[in-house]
Amino acid sequence: TNILNDALYDYNVSNPTQMKLVFFRDAVEHVSRITRILRQPRGNAMLVGVGGSGKQSLTRMACAIEEVSCYQIELTRGYSILEFREDIKKNMMKAGVQGVGVCFLMTDTQITDERFLEDINNVLNTGEVPGLWESDELNKIGDELRPVCQSLGIPETRDNIYRLFVSRVRDNLHITLAMSPVGDSLRVRCRMFPSLINCTTIDWYLPWPEDALTSVANRFLAEENLGSDEVKTALASMCVFIHRSIDTVSN
Repeated sequence: TNILNDALYDYNVSNPTQMKLVFFRDAVEHVSRITRILRQPRGNAMLVGVGGSGKQSLTRMACAIEEVSCYQIELTRGYSILEFREDIKKNMMKAGVQGVGVCFLMTDTQITDERFLEDINNVLNTGEVPGLWESDELNKIGDELRPVCQSLGIPETRDNIYRLFVSRVRDNLHITLAMSPVGDSLRVRCRMFPSLINCTTIDWYLPWPEDALTSVANRFLAEENLGSDEVKTALASMCVFIHRSIDTVSN
């Protein structure tokens, strides 16, 4: 917990977007799992839990610990498969040409076109998307990776360079999907795109336990002047009760 708190402090110092996280036991375990996945070549993750369970925040925390850049698409009016493929290409260039670790974080609410998942499925399965690259882009990739082939003793043919590029993409581009199990969407998508299951490590976000909710309430009430510790304790218990009641009504 102390290590994660130090990492969170460093993150908030170096990033304009601040995160206020409380690292109770379940949160520590989830960050540890995501960190291990990012540390592995070809490590991809599917985080399954209801909205607000911390999937995105904990992924950003794990990326900061592993010094992996975290990228999310920005949905705007008119964002289509063309813009999505440009985002995919930009991250594949970082991973395949520059050889740096990239976490491509995507939530189910960002899937406005099922073709997004088709491309993600192809990247997870083979490391490439059919028809993605133009000839001039392939030439640029070849020019950038030719010195790498020389250093590795690989013959500098066009096919060898492209195979090296795909291999580096698969090693360095970590697809992380934050999905909700509510409804039939996840089940249908996993049937349509089997690599979402076969090529990812699944981390289930179960409802936070009561001690976790209490620790979060105590953390944020600690900065408030409520007169006495008894009042803070009672208010924290009330917050936990309200949260549980909302969950019960939602279910």
